[in-house]
Amino acid sequence: MTDIDVPQVADPEVAAMVRAEVEGRWPLGVSGLDEVVRYGLVPFGKMMGPWLLIRSALAVGGDIATALPAAVALECVQVGAMMHDDIIDCDAQRRSKPAAHTVFGEPTAIVGGDGLFFHGFAALSECQEAGAPAERVAQAFTVLSRAGLRIGSAALREIRMSREICSVQDYLDMIADKSGALLWMACGVGGTLGGADDTALKALSQYSDQLGIAYQIRDDLMAYDGTRAGKPNISDVRNGRPTLPVLLAHERAPREQQLRIERLLADTAAPAAERYRAMADLVGAYDGAQAAREVSHRHVQLATQALETLPPSPHRDALEDLTVPGRLV
Repeated sequence: MTDIDVPQVADPEVAAMVRAEVEGRWPLGVSGLDEVVRYGLVPFGKMMGPWLLIRSALAVGGDIATALPAAVALECVQVGAMMHDDIIDCDAQRRSKPAAHTVFGEPTAIVGGDGLFFHGFAALSECQEAGAPAERVAQAFTVLSRAGLRIGSAALREIRMSREICSVQDYLDMIADKSGALLWMACGVGGTLGGADDTALKALSQYSDQLGIAYQIRDDLMAYDGTRAGKPNISDVRNGRPTLPVLLAHERAPREQQLRIERLLADTAAPAAERYRAMADLVGAYDGAQAAREVSHRHVQLATQALETLPPSPHRDALEDLTVPGRLV
């Protein structure tokens, strides 16, 4: 079990199917590259990617059987990206256990992340054997690759935004391309495999972008609202990342305190825990967390509205349920 306050997204049925698929492919005791792959995948996190993929497929008339290999693919690709992110961010913990690079070393963890990507590609190709038309599988690969490039471009922008203040709008644009594209990877692949038309794909695209923004803001807030997220709360401050609560506190603060925030972001010498405590005090003093939460809720309202063009169904309702404040955002 993991020590995570945010609940698992996947319902028991979907979680059990994806878990069984993963355990069947990478059973306990595997060695070599597969050992690193399994370490990244197990224990399971929120399973948001696989769940969004399957629900999106079902919401447009698809079925679970043809989407299940793609759900495994999404988990592989997204965990591979997290494995690399932990190295970039120097985070020693993931899903309440030591990050892969602290266990196997950075070179092996890099190769393990690459292995997860290729396992993901292989799993997605299995959708045709599971009954998906070849053209839909090809289109799903296009969605996956374009979303991945969009995420990579946003990640580079985020790195270049470190150590200084940026505008709130620039930050929101960046997380739309980072976290929004991450959710679009799931919704778009699922919708495509399920046979979505252009109208439905547009609805899923708008939904995933807006929900992704709100979800990233929720992630930003974990450093300041006491939520245990299975990774260090000091990570963003240590890496000089200007998250939304910090940017909004900066907007509200008098000039002297704005300069303090700027110095904390730029500082690489003081202990990270000390910088984090000082930043948390400033975010609290100028209501940065509450202001960020309000921005998040505005974006989930837009996510809800985007779903209105999909036909009514329990699966659309399930997607909408993620937009309820307190459920995920």
